[in-house]
Parts: sequence; C-alpha cells; structure tokens
Amino acid sequence: MDWSKTAALRKTCALVDLDAYKDNLRAIRSHLKPGCKLMAVVKADAYGHGLVPIAKAAQEAKADWLGVALVEEGIVLREAGITLPILVLSGQGLEATCEAVRHGLVLTAFTPRHVQDAQLCARRLGVDARVHIKLDTGMNRIGVKTDEALSELLSMLTDMPKVKLTGAYTHFASADNLQSDMTDRQLRRFHELIARLPQDILLHTSGSSALLKREDAQYGMARAGIATYGYSPVKTDVPLKMVMKWLAEITHVKYVESGETISYGATFVASKPMRVATLAVGYGDGYARLLSGKAQVLVHGKRCDVLGRVCMDQMMVDVSEVEDVQPGQQAVLLGSDGAECVTADELANLLGTISYEVLLSISARVPRVYIKQGMGD
Repeated sequence: MDWSKTAALRKTCALVDLDAYKDNLRAIRSHLKPGCKLMAVVKADAYGHGLVPIAKAAQEAKADWLGVALVEEGIVLREAGITLPILVLSGQGLEATCEAVRHGLVLTAFTPRHVQDAQLCARRLGVDARVHIKLDTGMNRIGVKTDEALSELLSMLTDMPKVKLTGAYTHFASADNLQSDMTDRQLRRFHELIARLPQDILLHTSGSSALLKREDAQYGMARAGIATYGYSPVKTDVPLKMVMKWLAEITHVKYVESGETISYGATFVASKPMRVATLAVGYGDGYARLLSGKAQVLVHGKRCDVLGRVCMDQMMVDVSEVEDVQPGQQAVLLGSDGAECVTADELANLLGTISYEVLLSISARVPRVYIKQGMGD
C-alpha cells in the first residue's frame, strides 16, 4: 500500500486497521457470558484512532452500544449516521443535556440537577430523556455515593415522567490489579446500591480489565475500551490485534564519525563510526521527547536506537546494522515489521505511563489512513 499518497504531503502516517478492530470486538464478545451486551468505548477520538471510522466499524461488527465522554462526540456520531445507542459517560450542564436529548443520546445522571435538566429538556423537545445512574462505589470521581443520595434521586425520578431510568453503572478503580481486593469491595457496594433500583434496567460495571478477568462483574453489559484497540491491561488469552501502526519516512542517511554528536544539546556522542537515518517525525507529532535516547524504531524489520534528543519535527536513529537503508523508505514507530514489534506498552514503560496516553498523544497532524485488508509488513 502506498500510504504516502493517501497521507498527501505528510511523511508520517498512522495506519488504522478496521478489520483488526472488528476482530477484536468479536474476540471480546466471545469472552462474554451469554446475553451480556457489548459497549465499544470510542471516547477521545476513539483513543486516537478516529471517532467516526471506528464507530462505523463497531456498528458493522454488531456492537450493541457506543460509549463517549462528551455530548459533542455523540452528536458527531449521529450526524455521521450512527444509529447505535450511545451513552455519554459523564455529567453534563443544561445546554449539553438538551443537545443530548435532541440527538437521542443516553445521559449519565448522579445529581438532582442532572435529573432536573433532563426533565426540562425533554419537556421542551416533546420527547423522553433516557438516563443511566452512575454509582460511586469507591473510585471517588463521579457518581451517587450514599444511600440517602440515591433515595433522593429515585424519588425525583418518580415525579419526572419524561425522564426514563434505563440503566445504572459503576467504574472499577483497580480492576487491572488482580492482587487487590478493591474490585471485590466495589462489587459488594454495587450490589447494595442496585438493590434499591428497578429490576429491569441495564447494569454494567466492567471495563477492559474486568471483562477479561471477572465474569462475575459482566452483568447486562460490558464496556470495552483499550482492549478493542489491541491492548489489554491484564494478561489474557483473548487474541487481540494492534489496530494502529505508525510509520515515518526516512528523509536522509548520513555517516557520523567517532566523537561527533547528534541532535540538540550534543547529548549523544558517537563512540564509533555510525550510519544515521533522519526520520520525518518528532514530538510535534506526538513522539514524546522523553523517548530521546531510550526508544527503538524498526527499519527493515530490525530494531534501531533513537539517537540524541527527539526534535519537534524530526529524529535520528542508528541504522549501522541495517542493510540498504535509503531515503524514501519507512520506519515503524509503533507496530510490527517482520518478526519485531514495538507496542504502545513498550513505549509507555519507557515513559512511566500507560498505553492509553501513548496512543492519545499521537497528534492530529499525523494523518490516519484507514485500511481493511490488514496491516502488512
């Protein structure tokens, strides 16, 4: 595939394999207990992969729901023709609530104001508003925390016929830590709170970690986020495929003598003669400057060290041990090349962060190119 033509004038590009994404959804669904619905979480531009193309792929792969963080994201999906139920996974103000109701989005409610706003907007628009109650079972971020607060919310809902309670959910704080009892404690609290709720609503607790490891936490639906993009926060036998492959063009190849320095600050000093390639990518594209002198890229299937400091638009790598490296060829920053693979987890470990942040840091000036026939090498 000639990705450079698709990416127009840019010499770096992120290939997004929609078939791999669909395969991940199917693999995750096969791991769910019978009757458990699957929500594909596509917030934050689908974790950097592209909101609309990923949502369309999720709909084609028969996901049951989509999850977004912002009303704006849900509106974009509706305008793109997405018909799946969409849950906004955060609380909203009055104006955003009205837009959510107008576009048929399901709202998250955990305060009296959320319910009041939903009722007001529903009456204005002449439609029903649907809400899921968020229950705070230990994350201490958002949600109904006390029995008294839940009773107040339920009492309000009985007096607001335009607001339909259709679900309730919580979020685990430590589901990726299998040695912690935090998830067990949260589940116990969830059971206490849902005992007060109607029996026919949709319940959900599991994100990627819990759905892969805790069948007892799947309930009526599971929310799959990072796992759908090919990364699991926990060890799993579920076959997941990396959805994104990040490439950059080699723009220059030069020889560096022993004692010469490379890049800003002269932090790298060659200890021997080297062949060095310059890549058309840098921290302005989301390749973190903190990876300077730590990370590796793939050239012709071989690992090559990043030399010196990553620049805003360019970076240098050691290709001394790679044969026939020429300008115009490509390096793999993220993804596989032959038998080698650089993962977001690998880069995250070097940065002291998580794969989510690595994927989301790839900037908008890196064109996303969508393919369906597989990544290729």
